[in-house]
Amino acid sequence: MSVIQLEIDETLVQTIGLQAIGAFMERQLSFLRVQYLGDNIAHTIEQSGFEHAKEVEEARQEAWKEYKVKYLPS
Repeated sequence: MSVIQLEIDETLVQTIGLQAIGAFMERQLSFLRVQYLGDNIAHTIEQSGFEHAKEVEEARQEAWKEYKVKYLPS
């Protein structure tokens, strides 16, 4: 794990508080981590050649055929 030191305006520290600033920074870092992971997942899916729209359409058509067989009179 890396450590970053930041210079923060003393007025801001006094107004908001060091604990609140620390909590804010932790939330921001968590967001960056999730964003990074999401980008990696999207990139991996893209490289795999998976076509979401095509897969959804095929599943929809298959479900419709199954529904017609089970529930609609011939």
